[in-house]
Amino acid sequence: MIVRRKGGLTEFIPTPREKREGLIRDHVLSLVANLHRRIERLERGAGLPDKESEAFESLYKLIQNDENRNLKLHNTLIAGGSVDN
Repeated sequence: MIVRRKGGLTEFIPTPREKREGLIRDHVLSLVANLHRRIERLERGAGLPDKESEAFESLYKLIQNDENRNLKLHNTLIAGGSVDN
């Protein structure tokens, strides 16, 4: 993080590496889903059992639900609302 102080103000500027890491982090679930669909298609074409693919799909849905819940919580806290479970 680059910190720039000018007068009484402090400005925090992310480095290019931090920007890149943030961008990757923001899209990693979509990248994983894309890879899963492509590998699943190859496995089906090769006649492999779909047991592992189904296990990954349920894990991915769990991760996606957690991510959505965290985003909702974050947005609620930013808006100054109450947190309801």
